[in-house]
Amino acid sequence: MRTNLFKTSPLILAAAAGFLAAGSIAPAQADAPNYKIQYNGLFDGYYLYQFNNPSGALISGRVYDVRHNTPTLALGELNVFKNAAPGSFGFKTTLGAGDIADINGAEFATGPTQEGRFKSLMQAYGTYAFAGAGGGIDFGKFYTPFGYELTESNLNFNESHSVPFNYIPFYNMGIRAYTPSYHGLVLTGFVVRSVYNTTTAGVQDDNKQLGFMGNVTWTDPAGKWIVAESFGFDKDKFNLASGNPTGGPNNKVTVSDTDLTFNLTPKQIIAADYTYAKTDPEANALGVVKATDTGWAVYYKQVMTPKSDFALRYSGGKQEVAGSTSVKPWEATATYEMHPASNFTTRLEYRHDESNVASFPDSNSVATKKNQDTLEVAGIFNF
Repeated sequence: MRTNLFKTSPLILAAAAGFLAAGSIAPAQADAPNYKIQYNGLFDGYYLYQFNNPSGALISGRVYDVRHNTPTLALGELNVFKNAAPGSFGFKTTLGAGDIADINGAEFATGPTQEGRFKSLMQAYGTYAFAGAGGGIDFGKFYTPFGYELTESNLNFNESHSVPFNYIPFYNMGIRAYTPSYHGLVLTGFVVRSVYNTTTAGVQDDNKQLGFMGNVTWTDPAGKWIVAESFGFDKDKFNLASGNPTGGPNNKVTVSDTDLTFNLTPKQIIAADYTYAKTDPEANALGVVKATDTGWAVYYKQVMTPKSDFALRYSGGKQEVAGSTSVKPWEATATYEMHPASNFTTRLEYRHDESNVASFPDSNSVATKKNQDTLEVAGIFNF
């Protein structure tokens, strides 16, 4: 459906990224809390070549890195934040530029008055931390809890994103409240303006009905397992028909995402993701029909030295739209990563995509191919 319909919990990927940056997947000692205003950010750029060599610049089958044979800024990001001390307030603001910011905020925008006007403000939320045992509440715009992968590629095992990442939201606007950790178990509840981002919904709301989401994350105190389940229910509008500015009828939306991480050894990690998303319109009008997406991904990452590692991913999915042929894409990706400096990452990635229907551009940029192969070089600078 992110054609528009349908990431893992930030807890999972932030943890994994922290393990790997140290040259090991064993958890590192946490730093003492810092309650001052802080900042950090990144620049993520890439060059990608698609071997069908389409004459146009854009390729299909991918979420963010879609430009063929041209150096591209995927994301320039600045985070300004203040961690909330127990019993007090904090905030986080994420400013973004580049293709990822454009796609997150403006993929479906038709003008500056639509959802695209918020694209550079990728996150903006306040936090109140409960005193005592922990937990807290956030209000504002934040990245969605769905999916194993995060928006920022440096926090993922691979530079490109998997097939199921196509079936989930980018962000949500609303309130989320989370419990303290109880033997590794954290519960989060959300009330949002819209579960899915469309031309007219995300920060905005186009049907005056709220959406409800939840997340359950359990981290094994022994440090081996992390399990997360996210789910959401809503009635949204989707602009699935040309000339339909109001998005047609309401659609009953159900989405579920299950993630699993297992640390095999201090230098090996495996993971899996399963996503289910369904939309059922209240009326079949203006081309809006029932659709169901299912996606899955499996991951393996191996740390070779403190400055190098590699990752493998295999993912696929099924897109079912009433009255149309089901589309069954899959991809296999291998990524080699080097860290020449603590704040600089380079990646070399090869990816093969296939589908049961012609979905990929040929040398004339016409979607006549059932497969494509890409080679990508990326550099990520953190500050």
